[in-house]
Amino acid sequence: MSLVTKSARELTQIQHYYGFRYVLNTIVHERIFDKLKVPTKYPNSDRLKVLDLYPGPSQHSAVFYNRYRPAQHLLMDSRPDFVKHISDLIARNKGCEPTLQLYKHDPYEWQAYTDLIDVDKVLSPSNCSRESIHDQFLVLANLTGMIGEGLFMQWLACIGNRNWLQRFGRVKILVWVQQCTAVKLLAKPGDQLRAKCSLVTEAFTETKLVAAMNTKKSGGGSANFSDNILSEDRPVMFDQQDVWPPSGKNICLLEVNPRDHSIDLDNFDYVSKHLLILKSTPLYDSLDSLGHGAKEYFRKVVQNQKLLEKCPKELTLAEFLHITEIFDKWPFKPDIYLDFIDVFQESD
Repeated sequence: MSLVTKSARELTQIQHYYGFRYVLNTIVHERIFDKLKVPTKYPNSDRLKVLDLYPGPSQHSAVFYNRYRPAQHLLMDSRPDFVKHISDLIARNKGCEPTLQLYKHDPYEWQAYTDLIDVDKVLSPSNCSRESIHDQFLVLANLTGMIGEGLFMQWLACIGNRNWLQRFGRVKILVWVQQCTAVKLLAKPGDQLRAKCSLVTEAFTETKLVAAMNTKKSGGGSANFSDNILSEDRPVMFDQQDVWPPSGKNICLLEVNPRDHSIDLDNFDYVSKHLLILKSTPLYDSLDSLGHGAKEYFRKVVQNQKLLEKCPKELTLAEFLHITEIFDKWPFKPDIYLDFIDVFQESD
């Protein structure tokens, strides 16, 4: 049975959107799922379990449900106006129960996931080999509100550490974020916005731009995607009028595919965050940020001296991993656990 949903006009009557923005045009969502080719990645939809975080007006959720009919589609939201809306949606579509469920918890709270899976046992994802993306568990999310960027950075750390929902395997996340966040996450080596968040995104995930809002270029400002990103990912484009509320920051959709990595997390974290504090300073001078004597040690050990001429923001992931390996072999490296620099620092 297909979900019977409200029109976009009716959804705009929900009083509070709590600082989040949502695409209400179902045609945009249909185009997004056409692009994603969901059936090729999840061939057995009768076994697919979907966890939908901050679904809000749930237009994205409804289109997904109607197209793919997953075995379980669980919507997690605790915001009163949206809880009422989702409860009414489920009540009007009784034939969709118990496949479609509402879990009235805040996705921001870590305890919510423990309660969901281990305590209440409402959701029981299967464990999947890390050789490929989990084909029976998918996460949808909207992080377009004020808390979104910080929470996504925490999720990235969880992907790297293989905990949280990633303990079940390499679980794909389709997540709506503010465009200014996505631009930082997708920054390439050499970009002015290259920082810890984009390096970690590249190291732990293969992240693609799926959909983006049409905007007028403002002289190549930092809030715009580069032409390379747009040509490589070819996102579905939508307009301001497709989004509600009508005012606010531009939003976009990312496809986040966790990698099966073997990175030395502790040393990589220490090296990358210290070097990227001085991201525009050549390594010749910035290496001492790793500890007293680091500059002399690296100058002796590094065979490619041209590498030392690069600034940290110009380094590729492979070069960061190479430096991390050299750092790990340093007999006099500092105690990396006695370190108090903010992991998610961003320095211009």
